[in-house]
Amino acid sequence: MSEKAKDREEKIRLHCSVLAEVILAIRPVYLRAAKPQQALLETMIGAAIWYIPKPVDAWTGRISKKALAELHPDSGIMKVRLSEEHVYPRKIAAKRLIQNNDLTAKGMESIFREEYGRLHYITPEENKAAIRFQRSDVFSTPEEVYRQAGIELVSVERTDLRAIKKRDRDTIEKYTKSEAIKSVVSIPLRAPRFTS
Repeated sequence: MSEKAKDREEKIRLHCSVLAEVILAIRPVYLRAAKPQQALLETMIGAAIWYIPKPVDAWTGRISKKALAELHPDSGIMKVRLSEEHVYPRKIAAKRLIQNNDLTAKGMESIFREEYGRLHYITPEENKAAIRFQRSDVFSTPEEVYRQAGIELVSVERTDLRAIKKRDRDTIEKYTKSEAIKSVVSIPLRAPRFTS
């Protein structure tokens, strides 16, 4: 492992550890706070989750069909942007972490690496479409968010991602023309271990 990779791993460990301590420290404040104050604390914790360095394996191996179509060299789109869509919205993750009575530094790191730090690639438009289904008052599961927003995710081999991002026709067509394409609705994501 390179020095850079070791530094990243150490930062993840340290950031998760201190974030767990902060969550434990603010839990009493959160529990007695009014709803708008709780929402503010969830936003703050959610932002902290965003600033933890991404693990090397943060990507789930899934990209949206629309993103693949836009990346195709014949799409007519000159510059394609991808959004890193967290499987669990930050505020949802924050709320669940605050409510997790068994939270520890090691537990925080584990759940971050396995669930709350994981992401898919989708288009910016899909990202906007998903937001209305990711609010605390309507969120149920990631799969339901994508179904409601009309986002279909395709499983892609990790080794093909670079070629896909470089808009390699053959690699993209391997997934867009394949009958083996499966949507996220038919590929359940692992449920979080720590729920309220």
